[in-house]
Amino acid sequence: MTESEAPPAKAPEGVSGAPALPQPVLEIASGYAFTGPALDLGALLWDGRCLPDVQIRIPLSMLNRHGLVAGATGTGKTKTLQLIAEQLSAQGVPVFLADVKGDVSGISAPGQENDKVRARAGEVRQEWTPAGFPCEFYALGGMGHGIPVRATITSFGPVLLSKVLQLNQTQEQSLGLIFHYADQKGLELVDLKDLRAVVTFLTSDEGKSELKGIGGLSTATAGVILRSLTAFEAQGMSPFFGEPEFDTSELSRVAGDGRGTGGARSPSWSCPPCRTSRSSSPRS
Repeated sequence: MTESEAPPAKAPEGVSGAPALPQPVLEIASGYAFTGPALDLGALLWDGRCLPDVQIRIPLSMLNRHGLVAGATGTGKTKTLQLIAEQLSAQGVPVFLADVKGDVSGISAPGQENDKVRARAGEVRQEWTPAGFPCEFYALGGMGHGIPVRATITSFGPVLLSKVLQLNQTQEQSLGLIFHYADQKGLELVDLKDLRAVVTFLTSDEGKSELKGIGGLSTATAGVILRSLTAFEAQGMSPFFGEPEFDTSELSRVAGDGRGTGGARSPSWSCPPCRTSRSSSPRS
């Protein structure tokens, strides 16, 4: 039976045999009536009351869509993200999270059982077992705790670099010529110093003629690019460019037990394993 052929959810009946749930709730329940692998996010909260008969689930095949987890402080956004990451990992799907505050990284260690956890698990009619999940932590440019994430100027490319430097169209085209020249000459641009050296050479008396056949590089445009690179470097971006370059295939690894590895981009000022947030919280 396919998801589209799955029978609609049956609403629980009251004492008189009439449906105990309002019509909007029944419509929501029917929307989640499907078969196949799915993430179980918990039970519907309706009018301040938890309805465990209406389970909220996301088909695994739909996780390539965009989604939004929103809510006020304390409503469970972090726990929801933890839950999604945990269940994806359990399904063998690697997960990358930009953990700005270092809270989501709590999935790396088992949670601790208490009265609140047990009460919540009972409320949504789910069994809760504390468990940690395989995690690795990344740090931009090697700043902070985690595996350094770096890229060479060559692989970063002129288009993306032009955007972060906020260059106009003419300046972007000139930067493209600089990259083209470096590529033709077999010059690998590893870091910002390499790029600055090439720009400086192409505006020198010796190097001015190098780009004449393909448009040339004006001194004014080169000056703008060099000033933008200096400002960019002053913002602390130098450590991001260099070697060894990060291999993006690392983001697709699974652990030895078949679970997906969670990759968290952690802030430089925190030690993720030491955060108090923990994994495997009851689903809301």
